[in-house]
Amino acid sequence: MTRQSTKAERQRRVRHWQAHISAQKGSGLSRAEYCKQHNLSYHAASYWSRKFSQPEHKQTNLVPVNFSSSIKINRERSTRSELKVILPSKIAIEVGDDFSPVALAKLLAVLERD
Repeated sequence: MTRQSTKAERQRRVRHWQAHISAQKGSGLSRAEYCKQHNLSYHAASYWSRKFSQPEHKQTNLVPVNFSSSIKINRERSTRSELKVILPSKIAIEVGDDFSPVALAKLLAVLERD
């Protein structure tokens, strides 16, 4: 098996378990009952649930962005920011040279939920 197909298989497995763990939490069923109904290994579900709940192992999902005339990116040098993204909903994100990666990650996580 090539390295690329191994990586693709791992990504598929992670997405598979992310979907099941999320569905189980929203179902109101116990993990055991959910696994029984979906013919899943209880021990594997427990493993993945622990893995996804650990902050240092949270997977970052990248979303492709289609740049069109409705999204403007301003890379002009200024004292305020190095990069400015204006979304169609009038939300603007400005990132300066001294930005906090943690704060930006939190902001993007909140915007992803909406």
